[in-house]
Amino acid sequence: MRAYSIVGRGLGLIVFLVGIAMLAGVFWFGFKIFQDPGFVASASKSASAGAAGTAATNSAASILPRLVVLLVQLVFLLAMCVAASLIASKGIQLYAAGSLSHLHASPDRRDIPVVLAHHPVRDKTDTDVLSD
Repeated sequence: MRAYSIVGRGLGLIVFLVGIAMLAGVFWFGFKIFQDPGFVASASKSASAGAAGTAATNSAASILPRLVVLLVQLVFLLAMCVAASLIASKGIQLYAAGSLSHLHASPDRRDIPVVLAHHPVRDKTDTDVLSD
């Protein structure tokens, strides 16, 4: 095995593991967000405080900022999850490229598809094109 394929496979494995660690971090942050009872407790407390019009207005005013914060956190979690998934995917691609690098460096080029070698348009001569 060539040195550059070992380095490529090693680098691909490291990038993949970094992506997996980032995904684990995203899941941990998501778990911590949903484990926080503050949003649900404050919403139920303000709803049970009273059914008067001012109490309902105050509860809606106190819930709305917390809901916005929760939605922003969820959007950031989604963005971090996508980024971590893309990094892990690139790690797998690097690993695969490192393990298949001996095929691309072959001097006889056996990896060229045979279908392209006998293309019907390329096999026609100028007289065949004119007669069509």
